[in-house]
Amino acid sequence: METDALPLERGGVEMTPLLQPAAPPPAHAVSQENLTPTHQKQQLMRRVRSVQDAAKHGLLLGSQGRSISRPGQYGAVNGPLNSQHSSQITFSVHDSFTSRDPLATPPLDARRVKALLLDVVVNGTSGVIAFLLSSTLAVSCASVVVGHGTPLASVIAHFIDINLLGTAVLSVVLAWQSCAPWTLGAIDVFVAPVMAEMAEKISHHLHGDLEKVVPTTVVMVAITSMVLGLVFFLMGLFRVTSIANYMPYPVIAGFLSGIGAQLMKNGIHMASSKAVTAAFFTWKVQLLVLPALAFAGLARLGQYFKFPVAFSFPCLLALSLVGFQVISSMYGSSMETLSKEGWVFSWDPVVVAETPMWFPWAEIDFNHVHWHTLTHECMEFMVSLIILGALKYSVATTSLSTLFGREISPDNEMRVIGLANLASGLMGCCGGCHYLSAMGIMKQFEAHEKVPALVCAFLVVVLWMVGIRMLQFVPKFIFGGLLLSVGLHFLEAYLVTPFHFLKPIEKATVVLITSSFLIIGMLESVALGIIISMIELIWRIHAVGCVHHETTGALTRSAVDRTPEQTAYLDSEGSAIFVLRLQGYLFFGTSVNILERMETRVHSLDFSKLKFVIIDFGLVPSFDATALLNFRKTSVLADMYMFDIYFCGLKPEIELALRQNHYSQRIHLLSSDVDIALEICENELLPDDICLTPQTPRPGKSLNEWKTMSQLELWEHFMTASPEHDGTASYQKLLPLAAYLDIVVVPNGSQLVPERLRDDTYFICFGYMNFVTGSEFSNAHNIPGIRYSDVGQGDAGYLDNHQNDEVDSNELSGVFNRRKLSFVVPEESQWTPFTTSKSRLLKIGPGSVITPNVAGMDPEYKYFATSDSVMLRLRAVAMETLEARAPHTAVAVLKLINMRLASRFRHSSKRISQMSSLLYK
Repeated sequence: METDALPLERGGVEMTPLLQPAAPPPAHAVSQENLTPTHQKQQLMRRVRSVQDAAKHGLLLGSQGRSISRPGQYGAVNGPLNSQHSSQITFSVHDSFTSRDPLATPPLDARRVKALLLDVVVNGTSGVIAFLLSSTLAVSCASVVVGHGTPLASVIAHFIDINLLGTAVLSVVLAWQSCAPWTLGAIDVFVAPVMAEMAEKISHHLHGDLEKVVPTTVVMVAITSMVLGLVFFLMGLFRVTSIANYMPYPVIAGFLSGIGAQLMKNGIHMASSKAVTAAFFTWKVQLLVLPALAFAGLARLGQYFKFPVAFSFPCLLALSLVGFQVISSMYGSSMETLSKEGWVFSWDPVVVAETPMWFPWAEIDFNHVHWHTLTHECMEFMVSLIILGALKYSVATTSLSTLFGREISPDNEMRVIGLANLASGLMGCCGGCHYLSAMGIMKQFEAHEKVPALVCAFLVVVLWMVGIRMLQFVPKFIFGGLLLSVGLHFLEAYLVTPFHFLKPIEKATVVLITSSFLIIGMLESVALGIIISMIELIWRIHAVGCVHHETTGALTRSAVDRTPEQTAYLDSEGSAIFVLRLQGYLFFGTSVNILERMETRVHSLDFSKLKFVIIDFGLVPSFDATALLNFRKTSVLADMYMFDIYFCGLKPEIELALRQNHYSQRIHLLSSDVDIALEICENELLPDDICLTPQTPRPGKSLNEWKTMSQLELWEHFMTASPEHDGTASYQKLLPLAAYLDIVVVPNGSQLVPERLRDDTYFICFGYMNFVTGSEFSNAHNIPGIRYSDVGQGDAGYLDNHQNDEVDSNELSGVFNRRKLSFVVPEESQWTPFTTSKSRLLKIGPGSVITPNVAGMDPEYKYFATSDSVMLRLRAVAMETLEARAPHTAVAVLKLINMRLASRFRHSSKRISQMSSLLYK
């Protein structure tokens, strides 16, 4: 929030909000009545100096260079409001100041006049320089279109007139609509060679008949501009220009430095009118080039010493022009002599005389336009021009943000270019785009962002009306020196400076694009840079790999609550389970890393024999055909070394693609997450004697039989399955607890009542429960990658469907039976970063205790039954009665609960470490 500056002390200001009234002075503040005249005068002088300092540094609203609109406390404040506050503040200070010391007012007015004159000089000079560059470019492009020694060369004046008017139209439209600073439009040199080919085809097909060739060529130029404008406008409208945002910085830097190299090449050619051949290295030609080099060197030297550009550059321009005319007069050289020697433009006097006041749409006879020739000869060029132009302008508009160091929408600039080309084409002129070199000059001048373009457009219109004769009085080395200076600035900013932070391969890319820009062309150099960047990107992604991290079953466990025997066995033999967590898009450059990791693990002698491989796709959005082929190779590897592979965390589209492969019986596809896959592999790895006792119920017991048991029978079964059961006196002390317990049957998929969990204790005798919580990714349904369960509604939709092994087949069907691992585990709500909305913190079964915990107070924590379960509940009231009647039994129960809490704490700490590794390792 900007504020108004009110003076307090010398050199300091008090920042008061613009729309907030000033607070009344405190009671102890010093008032004017309490000050002596001397103190009042001193305080007034300090305030005056503060106002002057604030105005000098642009702190006051009325100071120079301030924006018309500025943010206030309640949002944007419009210009009239700003002006009102500015005038009030300035008037109050001014009045109090003039009433006491009127001699101090002239410095303020002089400073304003000086600032106004400086703005006029800066903007006028920028506009004149932009006019010189754009008018020269318009003439050069016209000569390219008509060619040399062709029938159209005799009517070059018409095409110069077309380009001058088109330049004015482009400058006005771009300055009006573009969001880029110092926007200037000019004829695009990229379009001119293609139009020259089209004009040559038309002239050849019409046998050089100027009555037909001229109108057909003029219509071709107009139609080409309108078609390109329509295409560019649609590209910006549908926001397809942003595809160029994904181009690497070395490509953009190489493109901009290539423009600088091209400008320097054009500057040399402009000054000498010779290509870089043997004839170029003669004293006569070098004499033409040396003044241009001196002009560019002095311009850059002034910027190096930080001379004010608004003063140094106009002086250099005026001295060069006046000095050239003075030296020419001293040697008695006429304009004809200077033209022959190459110091000024050698235009034919007839051409110069015919240039002004030619109106294409007023003089063209459309009956002489050969539409068949226009469509037949120019269609193939039009398609190529559209494709190449779209690519070029996408790169150019994207580079504007880099050039000016601010956020500029490429889509908006493409729409503006389209509108400018449509307007230029409708007026029968040639289209164009941003003139980056002239924009760079205006940026160096720190001119107004719109005024120089309007000045340039005005001067171009004057030149269009008067004629191009005045350009012959300006020596060519000034034009060449301007191009050399701007080109050198581009090379310094985008070729030399990036070398301080780019990597070697990126430096080579920038140099290669810059050099190929001059040798093979702009589009080819950009394409070459993109190819090099893609190869480097693939190599770096391959070095990073697609494996987020790898671990074993000894280090990473499922959320299942295991017995001490099972835990000890998994600690020693869990390395037979190998876990690979993948990341990113899998393609030909990274997917081979999966095979390499698996082969390394198979041949490793540091771990036990590999039996299970879990490949987690939770962080994989998709993969290509090469990755699919590599997954098929993993099937061959599994058959060769006899281990099972589990693909888990599969999205529907990934699972569908994987099922298209023909796998062996050792490949299993799971839509559930890595936690479920670990549970399956752990159950398969555990021996039968450990796995069946005490985790699973005793054989021969059906669900109905469990429901008909008494509290004492269920309590005995619980004690038998409990890991704390040792047959000692503690076991005998716990038997009387059965009289205080209630039987609770929880159907599959049901949730324990949270209110009961706050005070009651549950003992699981049969079935399994999942302790779950909503993950951090479940707060918003629009987060990419979040998938919510479609089964049921609300909390009732959380199902595990992993039942017990020995339940009757009529009621429950198990998926953990031995030698049935090829079955696909039914999908459930899962915990996997970016792919699920719930997290399974713990899975408990027979012999486990659900103690009063946070699940009774926080609704995010829930207990769900993953199978029909039978439990015993110890109410809080019953526990109080037990403490009063049988204190020894109550102590044994509390000891059991404390042991379970300690075990739960160790398990939770390990789970936190495991889940953190999934995100941050």
